[in-house]
Amino acid sequence: MYKVFIDNSVIEFLGSSENAPSRQYDLICNSFENDLTKLLGQFDFKKSKYCILVIYEDFDRAINQIFHNYEFMDAAGGIVKSKRRYLFIERHGMWDIPKGKLDAHEQPWEAAIREIEEECGICGPTIDHLIGITFHTYSYMGRLTIKKNWWYALNYSGPPDVTPQEEEAITQAVWIEKAEWDLIRSNTYDSILEVLDMAKNW
Repeated sequence: MYKVFIDNSVIEFLGSSENAPSRQYDLICNSFENDLTKLLGQFDFKKSKYCILVIYEDFDRAINQIFHNYEFMDAAGGIVKSKRRYLFIERHGMWDIPKGKLDAHEQPWEAAIREIEEECGICGPTIDHLIGITFHTYSYMGRLTIKKNWWYALNYSGPPDVTPQEEEAITQAVWIEKAEWDLIRSNTYDSILEVLDMAKNW
């Protein structure tokens, strides 16, 4: 299953051979019977919170139909672990995970390492595994944008000193233990909550 977060709403994409979660949806549609190009126009995501399920046979075709007016962007980041502590940042008053868009010809895992080093001022985190992939929408330079995020679990054995990247509006970079993840969860984005859930065993 893939999830696209739009403000406080989510569109879940489920393969036709997968079992649907036992939850209530505001709308269930499938890509082989419905015109997905008009899906977003049915909802006011600014005023209400929706949960929509799209059953697909071809994920790329389905997501491109729904978000045909959006510019697609690729990004990567991750949760860094050093001994029993994990690295998070505060940006625009919300807890976040260091991440950023891919440079030309850059692989997602390379971008994840580079962005973490730049945003937190550490050097040499190493990839352990891919946590998962999420999507979220936002406005970038006045353009509707959908961002695909690769999220990695990384190890780090260097000094604990961190330097928040102020030019990226990062006000804090902190190491916390997993028992303190509720602090992060209390003031973050739904898409980050999804990553924390995927990384619960990390």
